[in-house]
Amino acid sequence: MHLLSDATIFTEVRFWGLVLCSLVLPAAIFVTLFVRREFSKTTVLAFGLLLIALAGADIFLLRALARLAQATPSLADDLVFSSELSIALYIFPAAFGTLGLNMVSHVLMHYLKQKEARFEAHRQAPAPAPPERRGSRVLRHRRAASRMSARLGSRTAVARRPPADR
Repeated sequence: MHLLSDATIFTEVRFWGLVLCSLVLPAAIFVTLFVRREFSKTTVLAFGLLLIALAGADIFLLRALARLAQATPSLADDLVFSSELSIALYIFPAAFGTLGLNMVSHVLMHYLKQKEARFEAHRQAPAPAPPERRGSRVLRHRRAASRMSARLGSRTAVARRPPADR
């Protein structure tokens, strides 16, 4: 003879875990997503991964409850978890897993677009000019011109070259 707790799986902790993972937690996530005005990408990524994990837990619990339903004498258990109706219960994890996957891919695509834009900007930017050497001819000329202007005072220190055609 079966005890009252063995008569149905609707009193099992696994069943209430299924209710929690299939209905309560995803509903709380969606209410949070719709009520708040803004989210960081990290939060969206965390919610997406949580939905995927909840979908996996749902499938695990549904399979475990289907095995338990066959062992109990209750016909209601068999009707819900061991018949064609049980296929409808797999819609929840499929939907939540898909939405979670879309949320995760949204965040990843955003980061990839940023990286591609940085790559393109880096690739199209002109190469920086090499720094002048200390002993270069241009620097020596500039130093000499500044020394001459200091000696001559207000007169123009830079000597002009005569045109080459003279």
